[in-house]
Amino acid sequence: MNESRETDNGVSATHATGWLRDHSSRIMTAGIILGLLYLARSVLIPLALALMLSLLVAPLIRALRRLGIGKASSVLVAVAALTVACVGVAAALGTQILHIAESLPQYESNVQRKLKTLEEVTVDPIVRLSNETNRLTESRQPGQAVPVPAHDVERSPSEAASGVAEAPPPEFESHPLLLLWKLLTTVWHPIQFAGIVLLVLIFVLLEYESLRDRFIRIAGATDIRTATLALNDAGDRLSRYFVSQFAVNVAFGLAIWMSLSALHLPQALLCGILAGVMRFVPYVGAAIAALFAAVLALAVDSGWSLALSGLGVFILLDIVVGQLVEPHLYGHATGLSPLSVVVGAIFWSWLWGPAGLILSTPITVCLLVAGRHMKGLGVLELLLGNATALTLPQKFQQQAALSGDPHEIIADAQRV
Repeated sequence: MNESRETDNGVSATHATGWLRDHSSRIMTAGIILGLLYLARSVLIPLALALMLSLLVAPLIRALRRLGIGKASSVLVAVAALTVACVGVAAALGTQILHIAESLPQYESNVQRKLKTLEEVTVDPIVRLSNETNRLTESRQPGQAVPVPAHDVERSPSEAASGVAEAPPPEFESHPLLLLWKLLTTVWHPIQFAGIVLLVLIFVLLEYESLRDRFIRIAGATDIRTATLALNDAGDRLSRYFVSQFAVNVAFGLAIWMSLSALHLPQALLCGILAGVMRFVPYVGAAIAALFAAVLALAVDSGWSLALSGLGVFILLDIVVGQLVEPHLYGHATGLSPLSVVVGAIFWSWLWGPAGLILSTPITVCLLVAGRHMKGLGVLELLLGNATALTLPQKFQQQAALSGDPHEIIADAQRV
């Protein structure tokens, strides 16, 4: 008996040691992968954006190929159309922003009056409350030195005696070439980044079949069929997601433009373009566009009704799109649970910044597909997917044996 117990203890200890070793190696591997993703983000972000854009323009390339256009010509036409669209949007935004900058002096009085009103409503009560609290709770001790204002301390003795502060040294006038150089250095990094993305995009589209075959050979050397199914599933899901997202955001921007134009808001086109572009940023993009439109309405209107109406338009359209349109499109296109979308956005924005926030859903979809088709990563499908975690017999057993809730059991039986 004692020998059998010692044997069982030895076996259990061996299993525990193997379990710890296995999980320790997985944790170390995950840590190394996260470190590489963070350190190589300057290379991986343009590559991920190029892959995302390749899936977006893939339907256009297939349509051009069906018309009899060659592969290279179809790729160049699709990339040129994408570039023209991006440059057109950027030019329209820049033109509208310049118009707003030129019109700001006309709205200066409205801005100052409303800022004063907001200060009276928000800041002044807090200041009065703080002063009353200090007056009631603090008492000056006898002989306590009176605090000297900071501006008097910083003044030199000659300034304090004369009462006149020295004028700051005159600034040198900027040369036009220097201003041009500063402008070029400011826009050079975005232009360089866009050029890298477009260059990678062209080569990805031209060598799509070759890259697919190489990836299948690397990822599925022992099971080519499974790797092919996983890659096709990921491509189809992501392509449907990107096309659906692009169509929804363009429609959202057009609806905002027409609604704000009906409210007679100047630069309604700018607000519509900004709303459509910013909606590619999940969760915060539409809110930023709505805040910009509200601030613009506060500046151009003497009252508050235009700003409130603009905010109402944004809220109404965002509710309609987010609650009625997107669940039917994105739910079938991605297969992700709502919680996994939120957690993925938080994680990838922490790792890669704003670009990670934009790419969070596509990357999470790739992880879901990998978990669906690879046995070692099956836990990802369970954590990220929107499918039920338990089968009907397991769910019934869990409710009957563990929860003991008859109402929930009856409700589930009725749904089945």
